[in-house]
Amino acid sequence: MASILITGANGFIGSHTTLLMESLGYRVVPIDVVPRSPDLSLLGIKAPSHIMNVTDAATFRALCEKEKPTHIFHAAHPPRDESPTVLNYCYHAMTNILEAAKELKIQRVVYSSSASIYGQLKKPDGGLVKEEDAVTIYPTYFYRAAKTVSEWMGDFYKEKHGVDFVALRYSSVYGPGLYRSIPLELKKGILGQPCRPFLTRPLDDLIYIDDVVDAVSRALFADKPLSRAYNIGLDKTYVNEDLTRAIQKALPDLKFEIGQHPNAAEVTPHRMRSPLDISLAKRELGWEPKIYLNEGIARLAAWLTEHKAQLQS
Repeated sequence: MASILITGANGFIGSHTTLLMESLGYRVVPIDVVPRSPDLSLLGIKAPSHIMNVTDAATFRALCEKEKPTHIFHAAHPPRDESPTVLNYCYHAMTNILEAAKELKIQRVVYSSSASIYGQLKKPDGGLVKEEDAVTIYPTYFYRAAKTVSEWMGDFYKEKHGVDFVALRYSSVYGPGLYRSIPLELKKGILGQPCRPFLTRPLDDLIYIDDVVDAVSRALFADKPLSRAYNIGLDKTYVNEDLTRAIQKALPDLKFEIGQHPNAAEVTPHRMRSPLDISLAKRELGWEPKIYLNEGIARLAAWLTEHKAQLQS
């Protein structure tokens, strides 16, 4: 029986991955530095979390030696503060994980990366962003830099020490329990507060959380050598008018207006990339997205409506 250690297990992607692994019958070892939020606690995850910091090398190694995980899914990330502390955290967290994987012969490490590492990569003639496309290096966005450094460390340990490391580069992820973006705004609307949902880029290939955790599962357990990284997004893009129609269809009585990211001036320039090419994940992982915008918004709306009485404003 596989045993999966999940870092950042109380966050959005970590919680949904923990839920999927439990449903598939795997033994799960969830760790996080903070407890799960009230909204994400509504998912009904059974396994208790170990509250610890993965940057604490001795404590993390002791836990790995005790629990003996066969696989690691690394989804831990510090708050998105634009400061060098983000780089410091990600470097030490990834190093501790990779050292444990090397010494304890862990079968595979899957890293929760981001398509933000492509920065402002725009492909000519409507082309899509591929995993091996060259990108411009610029020191203005620590979140992007931290994801890049983490992938560099994984690649180094893969080449030098034989650690089986795979990065998944997500587009914008949304779904139940996310405390920002579309889910937060729809939650506000359902609770009778001002509701201003928004896309993160003019042409957005946003991806629903169920499709993301399916990709995580396939990357963890694929019984063959894998590529160093995979794009995980939709093979379709949307504009604000599409979002408006999807919300109106799912929540016809909801009052809302399309808004913008609360830090739009800061983050928008870093998100002006072309859509992702997901053909490598389709070919090697046997993965493809199944939940497009209308269904994703409908699922999110149904979950919010079902749990309206328990939602924390």
